[in-house]
Amino acid sequence: MRAIFLVLLAAASPAALATDPATQAQLLRQQQSDAFALQLQQSVQSFRAGALAPERRLELESTLRDQRLQQSDAFYRQQVQQAQPLAPAPGQRGAELLRFEQQNAVDLDRARAEAADAVVRPRPPAAPAPNPEPAVVWGPVLR
Repeated sequence: MRAIFLVLLAAASPAALATDPATQAQLLRQQQSDAFALQLQQSVQSFRAGALAPERRLELESTLRDQRLQQSDAFYRQQVQQAQPLAPAPGQRGAELLRFEQQNAVDLDRARAEAADAVVRPRPPAAPAPNPEPAVVWGPVLR
């Protein structure tokens, strides 16, 4: 159990949190290897336990299930940490914020101008659809 926890802790290091495909593949491979190691360890534990009383068997199965859930939770946290982008530098964030606000102001001015034009100039009425066949006379249908 301790060995698995140490392996999971090492896999969660900052070096494993990069977003390039090679690091993602390495993390996935490490997780697969850890899952196999846990499965093998649990199989050996179960074999060594042999025939147990029902309550002891339930206790062992509960312990094994808890180990698998802890491992699954650690894998999930690694995936989430890997998906989160790194925080930008403070100066870069200010520049990005300024650019965003400027673009927002331009978009707002453009939207206001378009709304003012729409109010001043009413749209022309829609033209009726052309008759697809001039030889056919169209009329109301009586029911």
